[in-house]
Amino acid sequence: MFNLSDEFKKNIELKEEDLNHLREWISKQPHLPHVSDELLVLFLHSCFYRLELTKATIESYFTLRTHSPELFTKRDTELKSVLEAFKTIGFCLLPESTPDGCRVIFIYAKRIEPELFVLSDFIKALTMTIDMLLMTSGTFTGLIIIYDMKGFSLSHVGRLGINMMKKYVYFLQDGLPARLKAIHTINTASFIDMITSMLKPFMNKELSEKLHYHSINSESIFDFIPKDIMPVEIGGTGQCLKDINDDTFNKINEMRKWFLDEENYRVDEQKRPGKPKTENDYFGVEGSFKTLNLD
Repeated sequence: MFNLSDEFKKNIELKEEDLNHLREWISKQPHLPHVSDELLVLFLHSCFYRLELTKATIESYFTLRTHSPELFTKRDTELKSVLEAFKTIGFCLLPESTPDGCRVIFIYAKRIEPELFVLSDFIKALTMTIDMLLMTSGTFTGLIIIYDMKGFSLSHVGRLGINMMKKYVYFLQDGLPARLKAIHTINTASFIDMITSMLKPFMNKELSEKLHYHSINSESIFDFIPKDIMPVEIGGTGQCLKDINDDTFNKINEMRKWFLDEENYRVDEQKRPGKPKTENDYFGVEGSFKTLNLD
């Protein structure tokens, strides 16, 4: 795990008084679990040290995880479903940062058979990759996610579900303790508009403006990410996908105990001030994280 004292050296905006303020606020929220100082630092940084926004993100982070057990429980690399997800989709945390300090996660299809793609397991594996990055690296300038659509077909689109896509969007824009800088899609298929139309109703303007699409065989991605840190298979001069993918999975596997312990930190709805909330309150037709009560 990252060193807390290093964060004060890295971030002049990080103040002990803000941590104390959040600790006191959490102590008055009976429904919230204990929040480690490491997580508090990540939350503060992701919210540009704005306390009220940080509180909203903490609330969303734990509520989302509590009411999305299909995504945030059994995140165990010894389970067959989790292993199959990592065998089907490659998750590559690029070893080097961009010149401005962003970290990049490159995602690609290792097996292209549509029947092997399970959206909930894909999202679960992505959350594990992001959590591994955060807990081992601490704060960084921003997170960039790159999806390579090579091998994806309309049959894959048929395996997407609205409710799960909604949870995915909420995870990215409301409950992520990192500064999401951009989401790039390379080798973009013609049916990307179909996928985007499924996501758009749940996206805020800020997230939608972070989407970038690059056509098949285009090299425009290198206008954003330097070639020397990108995998060789897509025209970069960095390491090969297999090596990066294996290294990423090994780091996730080393955190197995952390992932199992993390399941214990959830919202206790019976202790929430006011009326307990249900999954439908947040993800139903009228549900929205924007209605969370932060009093």
